[in-house]
Amino acid sequence: MPVAVRFGAFDFEQSVELYRPRQRPRVKPVIVPRRDGVRAEVAPMGQLEIQLAGRWIAATPEGLRAKFDAMKTALFKRREALTLFDDRFIECQLQAYADDFVPGAGMLVARYDLSFLADLPFLQSVTLNAQEQTVAASPAAINVTTGGTAPTRPVIQVRNTSGGSIINDIKIETLTFGQALVYTGTLNDGGVLSIDMQERSIKHNTAEDLSFEGSFWELRAGLNQLRYTGGVPVTVTVEWRDHWF
Repeated sequence: MPVAVRFGAFDFEQSVELYRPRQRPRVKPVIVPRRDGVRAEVAPMGQLEIQLAGRWIAATPEGLRAKFDAMKTALFKRREALTLFDDRFIECQLQAYADDFVPGAGMLVARYDLSFLADLPFLQSVTLNAQEQTVAASPAAINVTTGGTAPTRPVIQVRNTSGGSIINDIKIETLTFGQALVYTGTLNDGGVLSIDMQERSIKHNTAEDLSFEGSFWELRAGLNQLRYTGGVPVTVTVEWRDHWF
């Protein structure tokens, strides 16, 4: 697969010399008086920092200045997707910037050193995966197999095609982890319930709706056994991006 380092639409071309992700799980050691060492709980993932360094080369000082102007315009104004391979990205923003001219290069070569901070500590697939299933009888098994190596949080949509309202009768659960989310509101005929497990939000059509019980859950890398219980018929769509550590 091609290597294409980009920040949004800005292409670093062949200037990159260093790409260094740095991540620290949030480990909290606990001192146990009557034993050697410490006890550490399983740690959640901490923030991900990415260092990017390289150099631009130009035929004229004005050309070199233009390269840095274009790079800084792209870097300083927003949060964007940083890609290394053309099939994976990480959403991040610039947190530190430095540059300097290479001595003896006649102002035709200059280095840059960048640091990015990511919102989520995972690389994500450029492709948005989607799996749709028509549910005519309840309960219904829904098996979802994700790629990557890390867990991911899906968006689950339930479209009511029953011809009437579904009242306090929608339950989506992961049998893999033994967790469930129950919608306790009313889903009108033709309406769409959208459950965003990452953002911890539920919308009835486009309006925020907090009529629920239970917890927001994730998909593991590999096979996940889900189950829909409730009013039928409905169409259930699961959307996710594969994640990598």
